[in-house]
Amino acid sequence: MASVVDVMYGVCTNSWERVQRYVTPRIGDRPLVALWNQISIAEAYNQILAVARDRQPDMLVLLHDDLELTDPDAETKLWMATREPDVALVGVAGGRDVRSLAWWNHETVGHQRIETQLLDFGTRTGDVDLLEGSLLAFAPWAYHNLRFDEFLAGFHGYDEIALGARRAGKRVVVADVDTFHHTHLGFTSPQSQNQWFLADAHFRSKYDL
Repeated sequence: MASVVDVMYGVCTNSWERVQRYVTPRIGDRPLVALWNQISIAEAYNQILAVARDRQPDMLVLLHDDLELTDPDAETKLWMATREPDVALVGVAGGRDVRSLAWWNHETVGHQRIETQLLDFGTRTGDVDLLEGSLLAFAPWAYHNLRFDEFLAGFHGYDEIALGARRAGKRVVVADVDTFHHTHLGFTSPQSQNQWFLADAHFRSKYDL
């Protein structure tokens, strides 16, 4: 992985085995903040943002514990994207003109491999309103000025932070970075599905969609 001045990673996990299998082999000796057994990914990620504000990295990358950076140039591509004018956040997939958290039902950009298939939306780079949340790269402005919405506990809805950046006049972009998200399409349980619908209702109300 190409060298970048200073990159920090963050992960919220309940499985150190997954972190060691998918995350640490790909990030080398970069600093990693890992929060264990959290009940809210938004609260956990806000704690990591606070660490970033103290440490002042050139880029902060938040990623799921089952997200593997398979692109050997992933770090450089993400960093270069965060350096574009007014870019706050960078991801690997997302949607434009969104009306809900279901960005995949709108104008999609990017690609990502999951356990069952390669999700490829054709256009691999561009500006979007929401990002697929398994990887979120923060420019310094973003970790200084953005916060995850802690209104809902659980592990859905946190990716609404991208629209918050857009409403602040900043850009949110998709970069052409290969990843392998070791997950399947769909919800893992009825409880998870219900949490997503609650988060989506809150999102649409918050942004008057």
